[in-house]
Amino acid sequence: MENNNLKDTLEQLALAEAFGKALKNLTSTNSSNSLRSQANAALLDLYEKTGASSVKVKVNGEDVGTFSLTFSKPVDKTVMVCRDPQKLVEWLRTTDEGKDTLDAVIGKAMDDVLKAAHSYGFFPKGCAMEQVCEPGGLKSSTFKIEPVKVAKALGKQLPTAVAGLITKKVE
Repeated sequence: MENNNLKDTLEQLALAEAFGKALKNLTSTNSSNSLRSQANAALLDLYEKTGASSVKVKVNGEDVGTFSLTFSKPVDKTVMVCRDPQKLVEWLRTTDEGKDTLDAVIGKAMDDVLKAAHSYGFFPKGCAMEQVCEPGGLKSSTFKIEPVKVAKALGKQLPTAVAGLITKKVE
């Protein structure tokens, strides 16, 4: 890849990353002041008042989709919990039912069982050590940009509304 091509590609990637970060912040459900959280709260309020769980989304008067809430089903069930791990281990080791239970769990969690045995220095019967070789390769790349700097660098090439989105100064 030529330096100019890399430079152009990195500029485009910087702009895309700036948009991505800004949009992720606006659409995040983890932030109480994001647009998505505000929309969720408003629709939940509407649902509590009217029972409406879905609304049409319009942009400049045009229908562009819907926004709706989904609810989890209520849970009311009885579940088994362990109050005495020592007694559980004894049951697993000494009863046919416990041994059958262990067989089922070991089948589903073989890697975890072997890692636990190995971490304690045990070498269980029926196991073997095998060499695993995998060639190294590119693991990841890191691309960090500051959206405000991208907006400033593009200056007049970037419409004001888009620059405001990137710099978090939306009017």
